[in-house]
Amino acid sequence: MKGRKRSYTPKEKGVFACIIIMLVCIGFYVYKTYIYTAPEPEKTNSPLIVDKKKNQTTSGNETGSDDNIVTAEDKQHDTAEQVFARFLDSYPTFNASKPTEHIEKVKDMLDPGFYQTLLTEQQNMTAVPQYQTTVIESVKNMSSKVAESESVYWKADVTTVNKDKDGKALSTIKTQYVATMKQVNNKWQIIDLMQQGQGAKLHE
Repeated sequence: MKGRKRSYTPKEKGVFACIIIMLVCIGFYVYKTYIYTAPEPEKTNSPLIVDKKKNQTTSGNETGSDDNIVTAEDKQHDTAEQVFARFLDSYPTFNASKPTEHIEKVKDMLDPGFYQTLLTEQQNMTAVPQYQTTVIESVKNMSSKVAESESVYWKADVTTVNKDKDGKALSTIKTQYVATMKQVNNKWQIIDLMQQGQGAKLHE
């Protein structure tokens, strides 16, 4: 009788099965919690920057408001820079057959009174230039500085080349342009302009 193997009742088998399942679950929990190391997410993910800006824009806290103010100011300065850059794309050029064209091209960037002043000065010039055209070679060192009466100074070093009617270079001139700009009706305009020669090179 003693050598006979004891058989388990269905109830006991169910208890053993439950114990085995519990042990498996505990083992899996221990593995996931203390042994397994999940890979770290990438920290350099550009969309996160976009999400951050979105949060700042929609946030109602004080920090978000400050960030929005800075962004608005940056946009104003960017707008002034863009206007000055477009101005330098045209104004330093010259065509003797169309002597006022370079001023007319920048009319929308100028204060109306200042535009008329430049136009009148050009029309009243009696000296005939030795060159036929002036083209821009480079624009460098653009920078800004706060001025008085809610205006701002924008300056840049512009290199131009004077050419004869055959397109031959006669001289290269470096000039510093300093524009006084002011925002009128949410639009940046140039209200004054100073030009200072930085050097000239004659071509043989």
